[in-house]
Amino acid sequence: MNNDNIADLQQEAIKASIAKKWNEAIAINEKILENTPDDIPTLNRLGIAYSMQGTNKKATISFQRVLEIDSHNPIAKNNLARLKINKKQGLANPYLQTVSFIEEPGKSKVVPLVSQGEPKIFSSLNIGEPVELSLSKHKVKVSRNNEFIGYLPDNLSSRLMRLINAGYKYKTVMKSVNAKSPQVFILETKSSKKLKGIPSFPLDEKEHLPSLSAGESSETPPLEIYDPLLGDE
Repeated sequence: MNNDNIADLQQEAIKASIAKKWNEAIAINEKILENTPDDIPTLNRLGIAYSMQGTNKKATISFQRVLEIDSHNPIAKNNLARLKINKKQGLANPYLQTVSFIEEPGKSKVVPLVSQGEPKIFSSLNIGEPVELSLSKHKVKVSRNNEFIGYLPDNLSSRLMRLINAGYKYKTVMKSVNAKSPQVFILETKSSKKLKGIPSFPLDEKEHLPSLSAGESSETPPLEIYDPLLGDE
């Protein structure tokens, strides 16, 4: 099989994963590995597909193979840790058992991402998987292990940047891993005495934040990223 054929299969495998066609994803990734047995992205995709099917033993073998090739691979390490915890707790799904996407007015919201990242990252993301928020110059960026996923919309980015600077903290997980229309679920986990009572997600999007008093620090505090399964690392 030539490189062009392998590249085509890789795209098919990514599309199958995005569509959650796990049987198809497994078959395609295994076919790729027949020709490139040490391909790390393919091994990770295969492990994720197996884990989403609940075939955890085969998923573990796939992720362990990745670590034999790259002992520091974060995707394989994180997924192996989750599979280990799931086994101890008797859980089938690696993410969804502790995730609720119910919106609480003012406190949580499903948010579509804009300027999303490369399609290949979405093939390795899972619904309910924790991701990170970070502040860029004018926007709030969403990423996983330094892999860019997308930005929050401008109006919400502007608001959350000010709230984060004032001390607010958030937990963020993937709500949709569709490469064309990804979404995250953001939950406020801590507010700030400086802006007591100010909601993170007001019903009236025209509501303006009060100005912070002069002299208050604008240094951005660390964001609280809480993985309900792994806890603090």
